[in-house]
Amino acid sequence: MAGFFLFLLFGVYHLQLYQMWNKDPTYLYSGVYLVLMSLIIVTSAEKLFMRLLPDIPFQIAYMLQDFCVFSSVPVLILFIRSLEPATMTKKTATLVIAPIVLYLFLVLATPYSFYTGIKSEMSVYENLLLFIIVFRLLYILLKKQDNRMPFNEFSCVVASIAFIAVMLFDSLLYHTGYVNTNFMGKVSLLGFLIALNLLLARRFTNKTNEVEALSEALKKSNEIKDEFLVRTSHELKTPLHGINTISDHLLKEKAYPLTAEQQENIAFIQNSAMKLSLLVSDLSDAIKLHHDDLQLQMRTIDLYVIIQVVFQLVSFDMSGRAIRLVNRVSPLTFVEADENRLRQILYNLTVNALKYTEKGDITAQAKLEDGYVVFTLSDTGRGMLKEQWEAVFQDPYHNPQPEGASDQGLGLYISRQLARKMNGEVWISRSVVAEGTTLSVRLSRGKFQNANQAVKQAVVKQELHPHALPSQAQKKKLLLVDDEPTNIRILSLMLEEDYAIFTACQGEEALKLLQNHTVDLVIADMMMPGMTGIELTECIRKTHSVIELPIIIASVLDSDKEIELAYQAGANDTIKRPFTAEEIRSRVRNLLQLTDAVENAFRNEIAFLQAQIKPHFIYNALSNIIALCYEDGERAAELLSLLSRYLRHVFQADPSRHMLPLQQELDLIKAYVEIEKLRFGDRLRYETGIDPSVMTEAIAVPALLIQPLIENAIRHGIFDKVAPGTVSLRITEVDGFIQIVVADDGIGMQPDAVYQMMHREEGKGVGIKNIRKRVASIPDASFVMSSEPGKGTTCSLLLPKNRLQFSREEER
Repeated sequence: MAGFFLFLLFGVYHLQLYQMWNKDPTYLYSGVYLVLMSLIIVTSAEKLFMRLLPDIPFQIAYMLQDFCVFSSVPVLILFIRSLEPATMTKKTATLVIAPIVLYLFLVLATPYSFYTGIKSEMSVYENLLLFIIVFRLLYILLKKQDNRMPFNEFSCVVASIAFIAVMLFDSLLYHTGYVNTNFMGKVSLLGFLIALNLLLARRFTNKTNEVEALSEALKKSNEIKDEFLVRTSHELKTPLHGINTISDHLLKEKAYPLTAEQQENIAFIQNSAMKLSLLVSDLSDAIKLHHDDLQLQMRTIDLYVIIQVVFQLVSFDMSGRAIRLVNRVSPLTFVEADENRLRQILYNLTVNALKYTEKGDITAQAKLEDGYVVFTLSDTGRGMLKEQWEAVFQDPYHNPQPEGASDQGLGLYISRQLARKMNGEVWISRSVVAEGTTLSVRLSRGKFQNANQAVKQAVVKQELHPHALPSQAQKKKLLLVDDEPTNIRILSLMLEEDYAIFTACQGEEALKLLQNHTVDLVIADMMMPGMTGIELTECIRKTHSVIELPIIIASVLDSDKEIELAYQAGANDTIKRPFTAEEIRSRVRNLLQLTDAVENAFRNEIAFLQAQIKPHFIYNALSNIIALCYEDGERAAELLSLLSRYLRHVFQADPSRHMLPLQQELDLIKAYVEIEKLRFGDRLRYETGIDPSVMTEAIAVPALLIQPLIENAIRHGIFDKVAPGTVSLRITEVDGFIQIVVADDGIGMQPDAVYQMMHREEGKGVGIKNIRKRVASIPDASFVMSSEPGKGTTCSLLLPKNRLQFSREEER
């Protein structure tokens, strides 16, 4: 009975270790094996199980005994394999255990008299299998003297193997009758139990030591990292101080005064260096806060002055952004705080508000509340869910950020910790998605002793408007799109000498600007709030081809997937930040030169095709006039007047523009039809059906695109028809497309002739070929011709409306 409780106790203990120690299978197999051994003890020898439960049938008791005996071997095999996986592969273990599992099924499912017939053979199989596995394990452990197993574990494994071997050998001798007692087997079983528990205890101890060693190593690594950051921050302060000092000296230089633009540029350098100094200080402060090594100098401070200085500091970064900074804190609002740390807190809060606000006001206010001054900073930005309010104040380098949360940096974390150091607090008092956020700071109220000496100041509500970058009409125009004002300013400095610069802080703002202005190239940041650079490119490509408006995507990363994504969206080029001025200038110059070359080639081809049309039409018109001179002089004069009107329209057209207003094209068609009517007389009827809504918009079409279709309908459709014929022109708007249909009821054409005209490049006629080429140059446009002999021909043009609209600059 003692043996039963001993093995059962250790078995349950090992199973508990399995639950506690990362589900290590070694503890699972050892625990199950020990529980099975306790059941073997209670069901064999003195038959304790049957004494305790005398009503249990004999067959069930022996079935339980056989099941425990034979099932313990597969568990022991799995335990050995968990100690050393090289003992056998998983597949081999499955194969050698399969016969035992099958026999166990027979034990449970068949009568006792049936499965006992092969019981001895199965016992021999299990013992032989255990002998092979045990000696293989011993061989592997001795061979791998440089193994990963510590010596104390190795010695326990060898002892366990030895006890198992003795136990198996003694069992074999006892069952074959060579010895009368299995005392050695029982002693070996007890020794195996002791060795097994020593093995697992030492393994547990070794693992614990490893974890402690790793923990110490991580602590040391963290200390080294903090020391590195402290040293790096310290080393950065010196050159940054030098930049600030030299910039300040240049701004105050009197011997060689600077121009206004130079002063603005140097002030920008000084401001950028100051921002970087604050970032370095943030890093240093985070380390000090982590080690609780931050010293404060508390005194009475005017909160109004601090927030005013902060607003002036960040106002330079608001170039091109429709945001106002409004200071509604009353003058002489005193708080007890460290001046530098309070300015740092308010600067971090303001920069955070600017980062997530696209337009509107950022308003600072303060009120007295229970002996404290509660300062609030409200914005009209994105807002956030209530579940994220506390997450933004966590240290991002020591606490994992929630999935989907944006990177807040160290600013808000440092602000809260500094406020707490000054017996205050920072929290989010209100935030609504798409409406804005209000951050609150509670500080102790200051007691200003010499208030009578303070100068009373009027409340001035500062509205800090963004700076505008001048553009120059005579230069190529570039559009810079970036949500970071510093990036826009740097790009402007690199490019404004050679190009006129337009700027936009968001994708939507850039699209609106493109509707009102014509630009030659766009440089857009890939990662912007709201609309990304990729989405902006896709929107631009709906109205501008890669030739009409090149786009460069700028990104901090340059992975293959990002580059592929940019090109798929329609970008002409990508560039990785940071880049040099010469690099971006070269890329812009090359793209603009390529665009000019392609545009010139396209215009030359259009000019050639138009030159082919104009003599063709003039020759026909002059032939008509010559014929009429002999028959009717008045009609010939009228014809010459119409021809003169037509030529005036053609010669006054701007050769640099291959797009003409739709109304001008219709005037040309009207002049041409009137000329042809004078010749054809009643044989020609001309009908039009033009949607009035189309004519009210600024629609432009390729020059001489419709007139050749009318000419072909008259000359080749109606001319050879004996009876009178009708030519019709219909212009309508269909689902964002302008549909132009020219139809006649003339002699028509055979299908082969239609196919030749729509697909062959050679031939004398240039009219249809000209139309095909110009329609093909317009994305998403199509040209279809159908004809039936004896019934007439129909030509249909489908042109995307968004590609036919003039910008306001083009209209002017």
